[in-house]
Amino acid sequence: MRRVPPWLWLMMALVFGAMATFMAMGWLKKQAQTAQPQPPQQMVPVVVAAKDVPPTVALSREQLTVHMWPKDSPLAGKFSRPEELEGRVTAISLAAGEPVLENKLAPKGVIPGLTALLPPNKRAMTVKVDEASGVAGFLTPDNRVDVVVTVDKGDYNLDPISKVVLQNLRVLGIGQKIEKTLGDKPQVVPTVTLEVTPIEGEQLALATREGTISLVLRNQQDLSRVETGGVRTSSLLGKATPDSPAVQPAVKEEKSSPPAHLRTVEVIRRVTKESANF
Repeated sequence: MRRVPPWLWLMMALVFGAMATFMAMGWLKKQAQTAQPQPPQQMVPVVVAAKDVPPTVALSREQLTVHMWPKDSPLAGKFSRPEELEGRVTAISLAAGEPVLENKLAPKGVIPGLTALLPPNKRAMTVKVDEASGVAGFLTPDNRVDVVVTVDKGDYNLDPISKVVLQNLRVLGIGQKIEKTLGDKPQVVPTVTLEVTPIEGEQLALATREGTISLVLRNQQDLSRVETGGVRTSSLLGKATPDSPAVQPAVKEEKSSPPAHLRTVEVIRRVTKESANF
C-alpha cells in the first residue's frame, strides 16, 4: 500500500485549520453584534389613575398622575396631560396605575351620578327584592339578569303562573331602601337598579304591581333570547289523583223490630233456624 507523502498531510492540516479559524471568527463576530446595547426605547407620557376610582364620579387632579409609556405600544384614546381629564366622569371603575382612556369615561358634559352609566335610549329603574329573589346577594353591578314574574290573582287565582317577562337586563347598582308601613317598624328592603328601555320599564312596572318578581342571574357572554310559555301550578304538579280508589264506609243494617201485637216463634228446620211472626 502506498504511503501518503508528508507534504500532503501538511496541506490538509492547513486547510482544516483555516476553516476552523474562519468559523470561529464568524461566531465571535455574531456574538459581538448581539451583545451591543440596543438604542433606548422611546417613551411618551400617559395619564393613569393615582388611586382606585369608583364609577360615576368626576375626576380631580389628585386622582390622576402621569406615567411614561412605550411609544411602540400605543393606547387608543389615551391622554397625555391630567388637565384634559379634570371634571370628566368615569363610566367604569379604575384601578390605581390603570391608564385613563376615552372608552372608560362618560361623554363630555355628563354630570356625576347614575346617569353616567346610561347609554342613549336607556333608563334606570329600581325594584324591590328579597334575599332569595335577588340571587342571595351574589348580584354586582354590570351583571346580567332575567326577570321572572309569578301571578296568583285575577284569572290566575286558581292556577298561578310564573313566566320570564324580561331578559338580559344590565344591573346598574345594588342598594337598600328603608320602608315603613302603618303600625310596623321600619324595615330595610334590598333594591336592585336595572337598565331598561322605556318599553321594558313599562313591563317591569306592571310585573311588580301584578305579581312577585324574581331575578335570574345569567352568563355575561350569553346574549341569546329564549321564548317560554310560562309554567302553571297545574302543569308543574300535575292533576291531583288518589293513590287508591276511595272506599265507601260500610252502612250497618239495623233489623226492624216486629210490631208489638205479633208474636215471634223460632222454627228449627234441620240445621237452620228461622223466626216467624204470628
